[in-house]
Amino acid sequence: MKLEILGLSEVRWPNLGEHRLPSGQIMLYSGLRGEHAPRHRGVGFLLSAHAYTALMKWEPINERIIVARFRTRVRNLTMIQSYELTDAAEMQEKENFYRQLNAVVDKIPKGDMKICMGNFNAKVGSDNSDYEHVMGRHGLGEMRENGELLAEFCGNNDMAIRGSLFPHRPVHKVTWVSRDGFTENQIDHICISRKWRMSLLDVRNKRSADIASDHHLLIGEIRLRIARIHRQEENIGRRFNTCRLEDAAVRRSFVEELENHAADIPEGGSRKQWITDDTWKKIVERRDAKAAIERAKTRGAKAAARQRYSALEKEVKRSCRRDKRAWADSIADEGEKSANTGDIRLLYDISRRLSGTKINATMPVKDTSG
Repeated sequence: MKLEILGLSEVRWPNLGEHRLPSGQIMLYSGLRGEHAPRHRGVGFLLSAHAYTALMKWEPINERIIVARFRTRVRNLTMIQSYELTDAAEMQEKENFYRQLNAVVDKIPKGDMKICMGNFNAKVGSDNSDYEHVMGRHGLGEMRENGELLAEFCGNNDMAIRGSLFPHRPVHKVTWVSRDGFTENQIDHICISRKWRMSLLDVRNKRSADIASDHHLLIGEIRLRIARIHRQEENIGRRFNTCRLEDAAVRRSFVEELENHAADIPEGGSRKQWITDDTWKKIVERRDAKAAIERAKTRGAKAAARQRYSALEKEVKRSCRRDKRAWADSIADEGEKSANTGDIRLLYDISRRLSGTKINATMPVKDTSG
């Protein structure tokens, strides 16, 4: 899709950090904190290498909110990726979420262009009475409680829900489809500062994107050019004291730690290293099944195609888990071998592979542009 910045909800990676993909893209993620945190919720940004050069700083607020600030040739751009609770959640929890979101917006420099996007689980509908300055009349369905909360948030922060302003066909507005394929909603949104609303040229979905989700990819086209930031990179070498591996306790601890790191590698990282050809074939089949859903002309054909897609999605996930376990076991075996033989070259190679798979972070990227 040639996207520069992709906001993600339900990332399901614990803690926070940066993760560089073999393709050169960089993932910024924020999830539940803790050593044994469950893989629930989570938000993130997937940046192209070009967009990463314009990243000034980013801040992981919690498992539902993440913020990133970019430099453009016009002015700085601050983007917030959000993952709201569903309509069925308690009102107190929803109000706490918007209280946190408002606190984040209040900290954004006044001169910045603001974009707040993500899965708000909010139906805003087509009736914009009392919200004419916030939204248009091209939303789907009827406004629900979450939609009212989103509209009030945008009104309080002088933002506009741009997806409701473009007169696309309903098929291009739907962002979520139920598993049976019979219920469709518009619950994902892109909101932008009203002062800069004309910079957001279009908002619509891309149904053909195979993202293994019940949500469609929502794309907003922005008329901006990002500006590169020159950072001073530190190249710090790493030396290992292999003599310590002669101690049985140290060697055992090293092997256990290596196994833990290998097992904690998130799915989707370093795919070319551990996904087998059989799994790739299943992924291609799943992509074809996704295309078959869009080609289906009748409700029955669409339901059958969606059922096949769901079955293939489960197969892909099982196969990926199996491949990752096998790859992690092989890494652990190599680590044990290097520990027993004191092979510094193999030890360094293992360390390089693991550090390239996941980069942990405890602090946001600092602004070094000055």
